[in-house]
Amino acid sequence: MLRLAVLGYPVTHSLSPAMHRFALERLGLRGSYEALETPLGALAERLSVVRWGYRGVNLTLPLKEAALSLLDWVSPEAQGIGAVNTVLAVEGRLFGFNTDAPGFLEALKAGGIPLEGPALVLGAGGAGRAVAWALKGAGVEVWVWNRTPGRAEALAEELGLKAVPLERAKVARLLVNATSVGLKDPSATPLPPDLLPEEGAAIDLVYRPLWTRFLREAQARGLVVQTGLPMLAWQGALAFRIWTGLLPDPRGMEEAARQALEEG
Repeated sequence: MLRLAVLGYPVTHSLSPAMHRFALERLGLRGSYEALETPLGALAERLSVVRWGYRGVNLTLPLKEAALSLLDWVSPEAQGIGAVNTVLAVEGRLFGFNTDAPGFLEALKAGGIPLEGPALVLGAGGAGRAVAWALKGAGVEVWVWNRTPGRAEALAEELGLKAVPLERAKVARLLVNATSVGLKDPSATPLPPDLLPEEGAAIDLVYRPLWTRFLREAQARGLVVQTGLPMLAWQGALAFRIWTGLLPDPRGMEEAARQALEEG
């Protein structure tokens, strides 16, 4: 029986259990997927249990960066991004991966959003790092902005990108909100509407609420928009494939996440 989980703090409202339980059921696999509250200080102890007691786990805030030094092997993409979101346990050894980056690109592809630059990534945290790394790897010119300019400059220097002022959003072809602005606050947006470009696409990785002010104003401007659920579903589907060798239906996982979001 497959034993899977998501680790984070707080994690009680995670949509991952709904998505992965759908995947297990749809593929006819016997297994479970739990949400385990894991503060940063408890990560090492929790991973010692995962070594022999689980097939794999997902990691969310605030654990993605700290896990790097606690694993036996880390994939090149996770090393490049500096964060792990998926751990595979095999015979007591822990292998770390990052499916956020490929999940983001697959979500764009599924949504028919072209990979056209320049792309402006708002935020230099874990999500912003994964998106910026993915876009650069896809050959797109990437700009980064952060409320703390030093963080944007550090990320830009590390990944070979360009840190820019927020006003450059006006000429970007792809906008990605990888900040927490808008989370549980429908009135907040990381980008004033007068800085939105005249054409292109906007993606918000925030999904509580699903339709943020950023997305609503971008759609009103005429931009192609995408919520945070497609990336969430795709990174989950790719993690599930690492654990099982099987790729579940990302659209089904997205719908399971949507239903869980509406219910909770």
